[in-house]
Amino acid sequence: MPYSINTLAKVLGEIKEAGIDFVVIGDTVVYLETKNRDLEGDVDLFVTNMSPFVEEENIRSIAEEHGWGFGYTDLGTPRLIIRTSEGDVIVELYENIHDFYIPEEMVQEAKKIRIRNVEVNIIHVEDYIILKARAGGPEDLEKLSKILDFIKSKGYRLNQRILRRHISFFEPDEQQLIRSRLEGLGVKL
Repeated sequence: MPYSINTLAKVLGEIKEAGIDFVVIGDTVVYLETKNRDLEGDVDLFVTNMSPFVEEENIRSIAEEHGWGFGYTDLGTPRLIIRTSEGDVIVELYENIHDFYIPEEMVQEAKKIRIRNVEVNIIHVEDYIILKARAGGPEDLEKLSKILDFIKSKGYRLNQRILRRHISFFEPDEQQLIRSRLEGLGVKL
């Protein structure tokens, strides 16, 4: 269900006020960087001040205190369901667990932006592209192809320097795999 940038700002502001620090990851980064004001899908957050997996009860308490629904992501980390005037917004909380991995350097180099009156950190679009290529399942690569077409249609140009440097945050065998997948999708490195 689509929602507005104002709703996103309200949701992220409430999460920050509840004491959860995060970096925005996932599709939301692409929407924000391409100035798309009609948002859809889950909001994926990489939590930086606690472990969503280990501190599940703390997050469940925060959800109950704020009247948010609570559930789980496919990885077993908490998912918040936040009711808004535009419908429910699903917020998935992640950390480095199982095969889900975001290098610390990507988190540290996240960009600070303002969404209405809320300041948040987001990973670079290039990081999102790298992470999707790393995941590399058929669904991930199909989605990545669509995202690459979308950002191109919006006039967004990938920063080659960031792509090359941030790929280096991974182990050599993963670097090669990421490069190969990106080049297969027409991304010049």
